Amino acid sequence: MSATQITLQFLPQRTAAKESKSDLISRSYRDGDAMITIVALGEDDDGRVMVRRGLDGHTWSMPAWLVRLILMESSKRIRAA
Repeated sequence: MSATQITLQFLPQRTAAKESKSDLISRSYRDGDAMITIVALGEDDDGRVMVRRGLDGHTWSMPAWLVRLILMESSKRIRAA
């Protein structure tokens, strides 16, 4: 009986996590009277994006998954109306 070595092809890990979130930049949604716009990716954390409120210019960071969820829900509401 001869021994054979099996090699498994693993998919490379995502090294470009920021590029996967770059599609969020400049997208916006309305929250009451304010327009919220995604302006940049998070500097320290790859999982966060920077958002700016149009009413007063206040800027803060949010998790990217939460922004995707908000944008998905707002697009469904727009289509339904």
